[in-house]
Amino acid sequence: MGKKNAITVVVTALATLVCMLGTVIAQTDNGIDPEALIDRILMVEQRQCDSLSDVVYDAEYIEGEEKDGEFKEKVRFIKKIYVKYLPDTALYLEEYLEYYKDGELKSEKDRDNEAKKRKENKTKRNTRDVSFSMLEPFHADQRDFYDIRYIGVTDDQIDGYICHHFRVNSLEEVDDRINGDFYFEAESFNLVRADFSPAKLVKKMMFKLKTMNMSVSYGPTEDGYWLPHQFDISGKGKAMFFIGVKFAGTEYYRNPVINGGIDDKIFEETNGD
Repeated sequence: MGKKNAITVVVTALATLVCMLGTVIAQTDNGIDPEALIDRILMVEQRQCDSLSDVVYDAEYIEGEEKDGEFKEKVRFIKKIYVKYLPDTALYLEEYLEYYKDGELKSEKDRDNEAKKRKENKTKRNTRDVSFSMLEPFHADQRDFYDIRYIGVTDDQIDGYICHHFRVNSLEEVDDRINGDFYFEAESFNLVRADFSPAKLVKKMMFKLKTMNMSVSYGPTEDGYWLPHQFDISGKGKAMFFIGVKFAGTEYYRNPVINGGIDDKIFEETNGD
C-alpha cells in the first residue's frame, strides 16, 4: 500500500470514529437518542395539530382545602370551554353555567360576579389554560431559552403508562416561561402529563405569588386524539394589606366535541364585555 493510500485509510477511519463517537454521545446509556426522541414527539404533536381545528369541553372546576387529612370543597363551577386553534395561536373562552358555594347553588348574579373576579385573577397570576401548547419549550424557536434533559424511561407508570421523562428548566427567570417535568407515552410519544410552575412568579404592588404549581394530564379519545382531561393548580401568595392567599383546585374536562365548528363571534363578544 502506498503512502498516499495509507493516509487516506487513516483519515477515513478517524472520520468514521468521530461519527461513531458523536452517535454515542447523543445517546443515553440505554441507547435512546434524546434529540431523535424530541423530533418524534414534535412530529406526533404536529400531526394532531394538522387535523384539529376546535374543541368544546364540558368542564367542572372544584376548589377547596385539606383539613385533618380530608378534602373540603369550598366552591364548584360547571362550565363550557371553547378552544379554536389558529395557525399561530388559539382562541379560548370559558362560559360559566353554574356556581356552587359550600354546596349551595348561587344566583346568576353571584355566578357572573365570581366569574369576572376569577378571570381577572387568571390574568393577574399569568395562569395557563388548556389552549396553550405544553410542548412549547421543545419547539425549535424556544429551545435556546431552555435546558432540556432526558431523565430516562420511568420505573413506575405515570397515569397508567410507561413514559419517557424529560426535565425542562428555563435559562432565565421570565414569567411567560416554565420549569417542569414532562412524561410522554413510550409507544405513541404523546404527552401524558406535565408538572410545571412559572419560571418567575408574579410580583406586583397589590399581589405577590410565593408558590404556584400546576399539572395537566392527557389521554386518548375514541378518535385517537390526545386531549387534556384534568388540570390541577395550587399556590400561595399575599394580596393587599398582607392578607395571605391560598388557592388549590382541580378542573375536569369531559365529553370533548372535536371539530364541531365554533363561530369566532363568541370570542369577540366576550372580549368586548
